[in-house]
Amino acid sequence: MFSVQTGTKLSIFEGLQVQELWQASKKLGFPSALWRLPHQNEIKLLISIQDGIRKCQPELEKLSPGFMISTFHWDENQDVLLLEGDIILTFSEDHQVRTVDNLLGEEHTEVRKLVYVAETLTNEKKADSNDHSLLLPAINDSDSRTRFERTVELAVSAIRQNEFKKVVLSRTKDLFYSEQFQPAKAFCKLVKVYPHAFVSLVNLPEQNELWLGASPEVLVQQSSNGVFKTMSLAGTQNARNESGELIPKYDIRWGEKEIEEQALVSRYIVECFKKIRLREYTETGPKTVLAGNLYHLRTDFEVDTLSLRFPELASVMLKLLHPTSAVCGVPKLPSLTFLTEIEGYDRSFYSGFLGPVQVNGDTNLFVNLRTVRFKDGKATFFAGAGITEDSDPGREWEETEMKCDTLLKVIAQAF
Repeated sequence: MFSVQTGTKLSIFEGLQVQELWQASKKLGFPSALWRLPHQNEIKLLISIQDGIRKCQPELEKLSPGFMISTFHWDENQDVLLLEGDIILTFSEDHQVRTVDNLLGEEHTEVRKLVYVAETLTNEKKADSNDHSLLLPAINDSDSRTRFERTVELAVSAIRQNEFKKVVLSRTKDLFYSEQFQPAKAFCKLVKVYPHAFVSLVNLPEQNELWLGASPEVLVQQSSNGVFKTMSLAGTQNARNESGELIPKYDIRWGEKEIEEQALVSRYIVECFKKIRLREYTETGPKTVLAGNLYHLRTDFEVDTLSLRFPELASVMLKLLHPTSAVCGVPKLPSLTFLTEIEGYDRSFYSGFLGPVQVNGDTNLFVNLRTVRFKDGKATFFAGAGITEDSDPGREWEETEMKCDTLLKVIAQAF
């Protein structure tokens, strides 16, 4: 692998910026992923040139550096998609290339073509300094609220008949986007607005899809020093009052419904630890946390896998946790059966998982929440709400609207 510190050695990538390299990669049909981890400034761009996307088992500790993405409907015997990390570029906060890890070398034909296209796009951008607006006229679907509220009523009825304790129902919201829409620019805007989220943009050429998101929820993390982390995140409240001002965290009061909803997710994680007879974990919370325009309740779990000699813990827990009760329900199987039959659409990659694997020795997989799919001129926003026996259909609809707004209010503005 060629690892170039651009501050000390010339590289053909020097002077190029993240948006032009992303656009060049997409134009050449290379699968690619752009991401920024929570509480970090660095942006990373991974480009798969040789083998593109391969299917594999998520044995995280055995994989080469890449970017993983999985659909919601996945079980432990199925493969997931892995974008191979042929080139991984790290950008500074001002979007300048800081380091380049290049498996192919700078003389590789496709690498030089990538740089040439990015340079051309950079020059075109200078010539065309006009900013384009993103127009998103809403697709008329007046029945969607009625349909969603009816599914909530059915779920509450099933819960009261003891079919399950909780189910997470979701819906979509479709809008159109113009040809001038610039996904990487939208990504950069989300990075600024949501510093606490995992912000990502993934190009899947075979599906002809782009997925953009700002997820607040860790599924599994395992660092190069052996620390495993996961979390339970549930309960939702608007973080701003009617005047648009941020409500102080300590003024937030949680109701019984939200507390029980989040406690179910925590108990689910503890049950997964019990299945593998793991007792050596720390549990912190629940506490109120801000995620975008919403407050949630969160409990953090942490394990030292080095002291336990358990390097494969993240792989084991991934299979046990997904889909968590925060995106599926409790118990898992009956709630999964219910939402599969009632929701009436394919969730695809929404509420699946995604993130970088073995990049600098770290694996960070997040639940694919607060996400939008761009395909064939249509932007599809996804959002869900946890349904318990105390749920009110109208309030659950409003919750999904607030979650859609997390992205919509940022990327629907003129750039």
